[in-house]
Amino acid sequence: MILPVAGKTIGLDKGKCDVPFLSHAHGDHTGGMKRKEEIIATEATIELARLNATSVTHPGTQMLNAGHILGSTQLWAETDGGTVLYTGDFRTEDGICTKGATPKQADRLIIECTYGDPSFSFPPLEETYSEISRWVKQNQNSILLFGAYNLGKTQEIIKVLNDYCGVTPVVTPESEHFNSVYEKHGVKLDRVVVGTDEAEEVMRGSFVAINTPRIARRSFASRLSQAFNRPAYCAGISGWVQKYRMNIDIGFPLSDHSDFGDILKYVDLINPKEVVFVHGDGSHLMRALNKRKGTLFASLGKSP
Repeated sequence: MILPVAGKTIGLDKGKCDVPFLSHAHGDHTGGMKRKEEIIATEATIELARLNATSVTHPGTQMLNAGHILGSTQLWAETDGGTVLYTGDFRTEDGICTKGATPKQADRLIIECTYGDPSFSFPPLEETYSEISRWVKQNQNSILLFGAYNLGKTQEIIKVLNDYCGVTPVVTPESEHFNSVYEKHGVKLDRVVVGTDEAEEVMRGSFVAINTPRIARRSFASRLSQAFNRPAYCAGISGWVQKYRMNIDIGFPLSDHSDFGDILKYVDLINPKEVVFVHGDGSHLMRALNKRKGTLFASLGKSP
């Protein structure tokens, strides 16, 4: 998706344009960015994405916090057709590592809808953090394995384990680049990396580990149990646990996206004349908005 702003084309999480805007560093948004010398993005996003680019601004635009992961932003822009706000991936609630998304009124809202189904209703983050802590403390004599993506979720879980449980988890080398960038930008994360002497020491007793969702399943937990001769359990960390059965012992609906209700509330805060849904199925949201008195023009857009 392209926006014409101040004589240039700006790609929304899209590299084919004059100046790209990169909302955050997840790989499904960084396509076409590697050869760009200048990108509208935060320094943290450029560092997390390992890009050799300069962070720039552009006349008629403003980056606003998106609350998704470290460095994530929305883009507000003045175009010939009016003002536009593109959320990228966003979360409205303050988390343990990030502040919630910052709203700004716009004529047109291009909004992410990953969880745009009314069946998704996430509990408050504080409640989920406390539930994770309770489970960890109830199983303190076991090996616990959390399934979390290397960027975003892993750092949030490390911080929860540190602050709520007093636990230093074992993490993968693949997550260390992201962990280090978070720390550089002020998010303290106590962890040990598998394969180091520190990790070997921690793993002599009960321990908590974080790996990717593909690895953190019952089959791998069973192998850990046999190798270390103690019970091992695995937990899924995702909003998707509210809808799908997974090969895990317990699921926590912790997401770095907004749920159905929060998306609707955000639309109300922005008060746009037009809403376009991207990055998911926005049909339920579109129907909900178009049923309201004084209807908005809501449509389904293609993901940028």
